[in-house]
Amino acid sequence: MVKFIVGEKGTGKTKMMISMANEASKASKGHVVYIDRDKNHMYDLDRSLRFINAGDFQIENLKAFYGFLCGVISQNFDIETIFIDGIKVISDAEEECLKQFVENLENLNKKFEVDFIVSMSRNPNNVPEFLKSYF
Repeated sequence: MVKFIVGEKGTGKTKMMISMANEASKASKGHVVYIDRDKNHMYDLDRSLRFINAGDFQIENLKAFYGFLCGVISQNFDIETIFIDGIKVISDAEEECLKQFVENLENLNKKFEVDFIVSMSRNPNNVPEFLKSYF
């Protein structure tokens, strides 16, 4: 599964993601990963989650972020769900790059059975049409 939570800044996406991640960690038989741009919400997450501060890495585009995700998955084949919150390269991505990134997430999901839940700061009415099926 690949799912996007889309809304403008301040609409509660992060709170929803944290709640979903904490619930997933309780129900999961595998591991749950939460990737954020900084450490602001690290202590809101259940201790059993693997928290990754993507701000510690120089991720400048979606290709680099995809490689980063592949590295995370390659180090732990027990990952069931990856939550991706507030990563600027996703919200700022051009439509074509975003479409390729979503296709890459779909391929990772099929190959490694990892679900992805991604937040995106944009007006839901202004997202590319292909992305609306992932809401």
